[in-house]
Amino acid sequence: MAEFIREYRGGIEMSVVCSDLSLLENINALLGSSGVLSIRGEDGVIHYIIDGRHNRQRASAAVTALVKGSTGRVDNEFFETCLKSVFKEFGLDMSLIGTTVLFDAVKAIYLSGSNVPLNMKTIYISAARTYKMTFAQIERDVRYAVKNSAFAGMRSRNIVQSLVTRTGRRLKFGTQCP
Repeated sequence: MAEFIREYRGGIEMSVVCSDLSLLENINALLGSSGVLSIRGEDGVIHYIIDGRHNRQRASAAVTALVKGSTGRVDNEFFETCLKSVFKEFGLDMSLIGTTVLFDAVKAIYLSGSNVPLNMKTIYISAARTYKMTFAQIERDVRYAVKNSAFAGMRSRNIVQSLVTRTGRRLKFGTQCP
């Protein structure tokens, strides 16, 4: 039996039994990228696994969003499809690291139900850790992605706010999500 997550103080534990280390690595990668996994049981009930190992604030925000029900009930695949369609609408190239940084930021902000930070520095610092790059590299990559989009000349905080708002509208009304 391979133990995957253990949180003693919160009383949370998850164990995965398998004979394949790559399965555990895949689960760990999925949890690391999104912070939340959902698994539909045989009875149709959705069970959520939330990763709080490295960022307790992100885990807390995910739990809050799930309890609220406003954003937590969105199917992850449908949500990402809508979010990608919003990015395409504004000409953001998903193959660029800067666009990926913005995508991750918009996704985290929307799913947590929190506000866009007043200073993008916190997002850039988090992205720099995630992508093992410097703050300056992340900032440059975001500027490059923005320069080649419909948002050219706008400040990154305003861009993130616009993307969060547009994504929310699409999800609320179910429009234009392929």
